[in-house]
Amino acid sequence: MAIDMGSVLTQMGILVFIMALGFFCTKIHVTGPAFTRSASSVVLNVFLVFTIINSVVSADLEMSAANVGWDILVFFIMVFICAAVGFVLMKLLNLKPDKRGLVFFCATFSNTVFVGFPVIESVYGADGVFIATLSNIAFNGLVYTLGAMMVRGNKDGLNIKSALSAPVVATIVSVAFFLTGIKLPEAVIKCTDIIGGATVPMSMLVVGSSLGSTSVRAALSDWRVYLVSAVRLIICPLICWLALRLFIHDELLLGVCVILASCPTAMIATMLAIAHDKNEAFASECVFVSTVFSAATMPLMIWLLL
Repeated sequence: MAIDMGSVLTQMGILVFIMALGFFCTKIHVTGPAFTRSASSVVLNVFLVFTIINSVVSADLEMSAANVGWDILVFFIMVFICAAVGFVLMKLLNLKPDKRGLVFFCATFSNTVFVGFPVIESVYGADGVFIATLSNIAFNGLVYTLGAMMVRGNKDGLNIKSALSAPVVATIVSVAFFLTGIKLPEAVIKCTDIIGGATVPMSMLVVGSSLGSTSVRAALSDWRVYLVSAVRLIICPLICWLALRLFIHDELLLGVCVILASCPTAMIATMLAIAHDKNEAFASECVFVSTVFSAATMPLMIWLLL
């Protein structure tokens, strides 16, 4: 499948522009931390749900239950590959407890929804988005169990129930619709398209607004943040590509995996740091630096690997 790099660069340019707008809005106090928290909740629990449902009704794919199960397994493997890389990095850096688990998390978990999905939509369309939505099951299932445990530094309070987020439930329902062939009314389909269309701009506004609350000077002064970002943006997608291409021959699935693996650090890293009394500033700096540099590294990874 030939990829139009012009459209990828255009899409990244649009995303960066919207992100910069969110950043500027925070700097002039139009938005702020309160907006970031409330808007991110709306994006994850409302807009993204409609995007997921719309990807099903718009996708032109034929997949069996076995194929869907296989794709979900592949996404689990992809996250575990990144986790192995993050674990090695955590051991090599040997930081204080308030940063150690965050290094693992920031290197392992990427911003699939806010950055990856828009790029996948521009490259592969609704078919790619539908495949990408299956990653929600693996991503959320491991973020709130393995990821939270590593940030915390112990197994206490391991919460599997919290992995059942709205996007995961929407993904399960959408897969059920897809496999059973249930058709939604035309009016409902139009609603999912219109409401789901808000996901991309709102996602990037949230990212930009979040970055606007981060100290740029602090983010640019710690070499460890650059190392974690380099691992997240370059090493993880490279290793995922090398490993997954050995047994994945579906270009669409491999492409979606590579794009998701090349995304910047997940914004939830900061929220988990706050929740577990870890180094919030370090988490925010990793999110900031990796998101900024992803505007250049993601097109590079797509061009080199796909």
